Amino acid sequence: MKTRAQDILKEKGNSVWTINPDSTIEEAVRLMNEKRIGALIVVNAEGEINGIVSERDILKNLASSYCEIKKTAVKVIMTPKEKIIVGLPEDTAEYLMGIMTNNRIRHIPIVGGECKCKLLGVVSIGDLVKAVLKDTHFENKLLKDYFSGGYPS
Repeated sequence: MKTRAQDILKEKGNSVWTINPDSTIEEAVRLMNEKRIGALIVVNAEGEINGIVSERDILKNLASSYCEIKKTAVKVIMTPKEKIIVGLPEDTAEYLMGIMTNNRIRHIPIVGGECKCKLLGVVSIGDLVKAVLKDTHFENKLLKDYFSGGYPS
């Protein structure tokens, strides 16, 4: 049985750390460091998703001379809503890992509901590696049991 995004969220929880688009990069860095996470979902006052900001977004923009960590708003450097790649609860860990690898991203919001716009949680590449290793271990055990006669005929 393949692990799905909904299984990962069920195990790890669906808490999502968010930040306001007008918050500064400094505030984003502080929150990511405090929570030991690599990305924040950017939401407006109404709780609507505006984008996502990751460690990579921050580093890329801090390397440029125009970006000041204490003054620049997260909305300036975030990946906007229109460009966010999302996953669905029924997506397998392997499928999501492929999407993340092909798009060179390390976090993927999982959405659901009728409109496929309700944020259910965020899955990281680390979550996916853990799930795929667990699936592989389980499949290997089944095969070993089968070939060693562990199953009745």
